[in-house]
Amino acid sequence: MLEPDGYTFIFVAINLIILFLFMKKFLFKPITNLMEERKNSIEQGLKDAENAKMEAAEARKKYDEQIKNIKIDGDKLLNEIKAKAAREYDEIIANAKKEALTIVQKGHEEVEREREEMLKQTKQQIAVLAIAAASKLVQSNMDSDTNKSMVDKFIDEAGAI
Repeated sequence: MLEPDGYTFIFVAINLIILFLFMKKFLFKPITNLMEERKNSIEQGLKDAENAKMEAAEARKKYDEQIKNIKIDGDKLLNEIKAKAAREYDEIIANAKKEALTIVQKGHEEVEREREEMLKQTKQQIAVLAIAAASKLVQSNMDSDTNKSMVDKFIDEAGAI
């Protein structure tokens, strides 16, 4: 069995104390410092993340406000364009109706002028034909049957024209 020796016990205790001091100076302190730096780094990262989250929320709020304003402006602009298009449509329709009325009126005037010209020419032709018929009747000096057949022939010829 192992019996504890008084000097061995003291020597082991001194060795453990020296080892503890050595490890404290060269191992525990750097690790503690490293852990402290890591903790500070994580806390700073969390603070940065929280700030970024707040900034993102603020940016989102501004973005939503801008979208809302853009929609309002877009609707307003669309309504103005619709009103302008309606005014232009009405103006174009009014001008087209005015032009159509002018064209119809000119057409009526042209038809009336052509009708009057035709009547004038017809009257002249009738007068010429009447004079020609009368001249033929006077020149022929024939009996009434001959005159009648001549007038019928003349009318047939006139109808063919």
